[in-house]
Amino acid sequence: MKINTDDTRFLKIEDVQHKDTVSIESEGIWQDSNFKDEDGNPQREFRIHFKLGNGETRSTTLRSSNVKLLGRTFGDETRDWVGKELRAWKTKSEKAKAGYVFLFVPTDWERDDTGEWVRPEGAGKTDADYPQEDIKPEDIPF
Repeated sequence: MKINTDDTRFLKIEDVQHKDTVSIESEGIWQDSNFKDEDGNPQREFRIHFKLGNGETRSTTLRSSNVKLLGRTFGDETRDWVGKELRAWKTKSEKAKAGYVFLFVPTDWERDDTGEWVRPEGAGKTDADYPQEDIKPEDIPF
């Protein structure tokens, strides 16, 4: 597994505000986190670099739901995400110390009064475009 050994400063709450625009600077990497799941196994996190509006680069981790959202929009090859612009949406979270986290979405997305995402027509794939099928061990090539 490739590890992240760079010294890029980690994105802090003060670095970004609600609806700020950032651009993706790296293709990202999945790595083990310091957090454990209910069974005591290390949780995986997706580490990626963003270029902030002031030109500085920061490293951050994205929740798996955010990674899936970006994958449905930009495709499953993260190398193709580099250069894409995202908007930071401040979102309530009971688990976060600050009481909120940022969700990063394409700049042309909005939220309606109920909190649902309003996406432009044709803005990437939806869950319906990804068939849910069982994976059989004999289908795995390794």
